Amino acid sequence: MSNKLIKIDDDDNEIVPRKKLSTIIKDIVLIGICFLILIIMIIVLAIMRQLTIQLLALIVISIVAIFLVICIFSIQLWIKLRKKNDETLQSKKKNVGNRIVNTISIGLTMLTLLLSASVMSPLNLGYGSFATFIVFLIYMSTIIWIITLLVYILIITISFLWKKSYPIRQQLSYGTVSFFIGSFLTCLLFMLIVAMIIGSALSGFGLGLALALSHTLFVGGIATAIFYHSKLVKRICSVLAAIGCVGVSLLLWYYLIDGYSMKIDVIIPAERFPHNLTNDPSLNGNYSYGFLTYGSGFDNRIEYGSQASIITPTIDLSSIITISSFNKQNFKYNESALPLNGRIWYPINTSHGPYPIVLMVHGNHMSTESSENGYEYLGTMLASQGFLTVSIDENFLNLAPPYSSTEYGKMLKIKKYDVSFSRRPEFIARALIILETLKQLRLWNRQEKNQFYNQLDLSNIGLMGHSRGGETIVIAHMLNKLKFLPDYPTTISLSDYNFGIKALFSISGTDDGYTPLGYSLESHDVTMFGIHGIYDGDLLSFMFQGKLKNLRFTSNSSNYNFKASLYVHQANHGQFNSKWGRYDLIPGVNQLIDVRPIMKIEDQQHICKIYMSALMNIVLKNQMQYRILFEDYRAGLTYLPYTNYISTFQDSNEIVIANFENYDVTLGTISGSKINATNLLLWGSIYVDVYHSAMLILQPIENLVGKYTINLQSPINGSYVRFMIGRTSEGLIDNLTVLLWYENGTFDSFVVHVLPALSKRIFKLSSTEYVTAVQTMSLPLAYPVMGLEFVINDTNAQFLIDNIVVAN
Repeated sequence: MSNKLIKIDDDDNEIVPRKKLSTIIKDIVLIGICFLILIIMIIVLAIMRQLTIQLLALIVISIVAIFLVICIFSIQLWIKLRKKNDETLQSKKKNVGNRIVNTISIGLTMLTLLLSASVMSPLNLGYGSFATFIVFLIYMSTIIWIITLLVYILIITISFLWKKSYPIRQQLSYGTVSFFIGSFLTCLLFMLIVAMIIGSALSGFGLGLALALSHTLFVGGIATAIFYHSKLVKRICSVLAAIGCVGVSLLLWYYLIDGYSMKIDVIIPAERFPHNLTNDPSLNGNYSYGFLTYGSGFDNRIEYGSQASIITPTIDLSSIITISSFNKQNFKYNESALPLNGRIWYPINTSHGPYPIVLMVHGNHMSTESSENGYEYLGTMLASQGFLTVSIDENFLNLAPPYSSTEYGKMLKIKKYDVSFSRRPEFIARALIILETLKQLRLWNRQEKNQFYNQLDLSNIGLMGHSRGGETIVIAHMLNKLKFLPDYPTTISLSDYNFGIKALFSISGTDDGYTPLGYSLESHDVTMFGIHGIYDGDLLSFMFQGKLKNLRFTSNSSNYNFKASLYVHQANHGQFNSKWGRYDLIPGVNQLIDVRPIMKIEDQQHICKIYMSALMNIVLKNQMQYRILFEDYRAGLTYLPYTNYISTFQDSNEIVIANFENYDVTLGTISGSKINATNLLLWGSIYVDVYHSAMLILQPIENLVGKYTINLQSPINGSYVRFMIGRTSEGLIDNLTVLLWYENGTFDSFVVHVLPALSKRIFKLSSTEYVTAVQTMSLPLAYPVMGLEFVINDTNAQFLIDNIVVAN
């Protein structure tokens, strides 16, 4: 039997024996493996949600690369099986031209990235210049490595179809380095800016580095195995590609998982509030209700355009803001003619009117999404209970792709005096739209032919705002009484508003977006409530506590008001709006949020419905039986979802004994009171940021009983002694004793159980943090009180106390 050799032309320039088919078998196996990886990648792509364009492109390109490998090796296999004779390829030598091409490709890549980012960074994308520079590095590198890959696909295709193109392929193959650099920069910079947003720069940088290296090994290994001709190099690169594939898969898995399971213990202090709610405030009432939309009549959204039930005028806010060019084009409005659009749920029965009014305003979100639609669950409930409820459209003021926002209008000339907040004009505009909407309601109430004629009670108005809207309603309440904007030229005058705004309900509200005269906004004589989620991924702390802190009650006012807050464990930012959902940040960063501990949207909205209904019924309908819910959340445990809550409460009738705002910690707030501290290692006022308040901290000396006593100059009559109490994350003891001394020489003793600091882990990259749980407690008074004493008998105890008052 002859041992003839058949020459088979392949990229390795090898001569393979007829009987030795190992190379062909290896190619078949490789094709099979690549095909299997391709199927897996397609399945992964099919089930992915909420991907950024960068990571989506990463997966798609990886799929294309694997598909390309299959095609290339299939063609090679076909050539080996069909060709019997071929000339051997001439030996290739590296030449200077290759290195020149390589250097130029890398240089052009880096130069294009840097120049593009430098040119674009001064533009307003909602970030600072440095952050915008990084953003454009990401965008441009993504574009470059996508284009680079497409060029190489074209080159490889031509090289198989046109044999003489091999020298071109050989030279340009060295330019793959630019593709690897683009890939590396994209992954690394993307993860770095994500980490900057979530506050975990080191972890994010490490994750980005791992992703960049893995992707470079994966795609680079495949490309090198194709272009180079040494068997050893091919094998090494195949192993590296496999390692890179595993790395990319693991990192993408980490990116796509919902988060981690966390054990959350629900702890309810043992002391029961004296009274409980007897009915669920969130249940629909007995009023039949209807629904309509109002708008400009020429809006490209039909509910505010051709199908609007009531046509409203536009308003000119050009002196205050300039909206983004994207929003101008998308909504067909400009700042000189902004619409008054909205959705109304209203009681149908006209014989029971006029009805109190509740206006709801959304916060900042992508302008392309109809955020005002997300409060239908509140609108329908309130309408069934006898409120006319309006959800206002302010989407044209929201963030627009690519992350551009509103700027100063004609008052730009005074911006040089404002070094604080560029968002200031946006908040003013949002507030004025609320007040202009109320003007329309007042007009409808006076028009005999309008369906709302004499049906609107403009002396009983409540406002609800979410996120930036939560701060906007406080601004609207202030501007409601003014003739001019506080710190702008008198040419910007306000209309005669003066509406009866009595209740403010803030959901995850911001703080200090607008600071008149450079100071935090101060409010007076209004009932204000703020609710916030501990798992809020947008506003990481309870910022609206600043607005509650700055609410003052006039001592001689005849109107009763209160301020209260509710901090909800396992609640996030977005689920209060049905359109925003579980992910609180922009796409891409969203997937780094740990959403697994977050409660169901139905539960979160049920909490909001309970408190929204209770507040509006108390203030606008004088149904005071719901007040106990705000004094202590435990009054509503029968109806509230099972989780941890932190509630605080203050009202306009209380007499303050101590609020710990004095520099001299030996002085009480009330005149003539005396302070005594015994056996205390720590005692004095400290500032607690999450509550925007100075609080008393107490820790006893080891093995001694610590006491903090306040003696009053004269007795105070009331129904309760009320105070806020919590323990720090270092405090291990959950109870202390409170003694109340009475005018007749007797006393009462109470053991008060205190919530621990509550854990949270909002981002997958972050570590577990703790939120200090400062809860309002009320102790009944049997007689006029002459003093009180806090007794602590364990060294490991560390308590925070604030706002000790006598209340009725």
